[in-house]
Amino acid sequence: MLQIKNLSKEYGSSTILDDINLEISSGQTYTLLGKNGAGKTTMINLILDLIKPFKGAVSLDDKNVTELSAIDKKNIGVVAEDLGLIEEISGFEYLNFIGKIYKLAKPVLRRRIEDLFAYFFEDETDLNKSIANYSTGMKKKIAFCGAVLHTPKYLILDEPFSGLDPLVANQMISFLKKYQGDDRIIFISSHDLGYVQKVASHIGVLNDSKLVYNNSLQEFTENGANALDSALLKILKPNESELDKIDWL
Repeated sequence: MLQIKNLSKEYGSSTILDDINLEISSGQTYTLLGKNGAGKTTMINLILDLIKPFKGAVSLDDKNVTELSAIDKKNIGVVAEDLGLIEEISGFEYLNFIGKIYKLAKPVLRRRIEDLFAYFFEDETDLNKSIANYSTGMKKKIAFCGAVLHTPKYLILDEPFSGLDPLVANQMISFLKKYQGDDRIIFISSHDLGYVQKVASHIGVLNDSKLVYNNSLQEFTENGANALDSALLKILKPNESELDKIDWL
């Protein structure tokens, strides 16, 4: 279980997250939605203990993230906003390096690299190309492969679909559906609502530093009566009242 209790984060005089409480159980694919700057990436960084909260705590399996051991951290896989790739080396060298960090046996590591590359990449020669020469979408794919290589219990993805063409994005959706399991949690921050609707089991919405919605996808869309974007707009209520004043259009 992933638990967030009374979590707040401030930068100077700005409150980014204010008293967030959340529990995500094994088997759930939880997607966090919100405007740009709502605090989605900040929440992910707090979950990963990359930044410290103003108050409150985050726990994985009842253990505070500040106290996780190296063994505990092997249960986490991440695609971060900045990807964190080592671009001077090839895709194969990068995945091999990640596999060694997690101490995967050589035959297991080799097979997983081959399987992931065969699924996500069309040209086998890309495996030996420098990551610096990859396109934006290819970099996102190699980062994702590195995140799932060790089959983590907690898979945390910050905007995993951005930069991907529709074909690859749907490949990732199919992969995530297969990856879902009763003993795993997938946590996604995304703006790509069409893809979110295909994979999410639960939805959270951040707005004005608060978690203003937290429930199942079925409840969010009223059992499919509303499209995901329409349901989100009901909560965020974008300002359209000023549009009539733009008479130069």
